[in-house]
Parts: sequence; C-alpha cells; structure tokens
Amino acid sequence: MLRDVSQMSRAVEQETIHLHPEDAISIRLWMDRLKKENMNVFYKDKLTPPPASRLQGDTFILCVQTPFQINAFRHLEDGGFIGIDATHNVTHFRDVVLFTIIARDQWGHGS
Repeated sequence: MLRDVSQMSRAVEQETIHLHPEDAISIRLWMDRLKKENMNVFYKDKLTPPPASRLQGDTFILCVQTPFQINAFRHLEDGGFIGIDATHNVTHFRDVVLFTIIARDQWGHGS
C-alpha cells in the first residue's frame, strides 16, 4: 500500500509540478501556463546567449510577475520603495540564487 501511495504521489507531481522529465521543457511548459494566467514571465536558459548585458552565457534566469504585482508596480508613486533580497541554495539545484523584489504600496505594505 505504501508503494501505491508513493506511485500516486509521483503521478500527481508529474501532472501538476514537474511537467516533463527534462527541466528545460518543463520550464517552458510552466511559462506557457503562467502566461495564460496573465503573468509576466522572462526566461533565459543556459544555452541562449544573454541579451546585451554583462551576464555570463551560461546564466539561467526565470522571472515571474503576478497580475497583483504588475498592478502594484504600476501604482508605485515617485519616491516609492523597491527592495531586493538574494538567497542562495534554496532548491535542490546547487549554486542557484533566488532574488526577491518587493515594491511598497501606498499603505506601506510590500507586494
């Protein structure tokens, strides 16, 4: 029975989280899903040369902005606050840095 539960758990993960055995394909499928939900997404894989910047060629970037975040950013007033935080090794991938950008709204709350 435990084996059945484990198999079911893996099946659910494949269907809802890990959309394809290859990470690059899974990420592209996730991007399509997020775009359908009106999210801004930007993706640069390790093989695509970076846009005009000083990024290393093998840099991986995935940016996601929800509709709520888009709206909060559009309403950011002059002199508004934008904060950034970087954390590394928060996933099972080694040497991955996660950046979080926060914009403070008119009530002083971050979004």
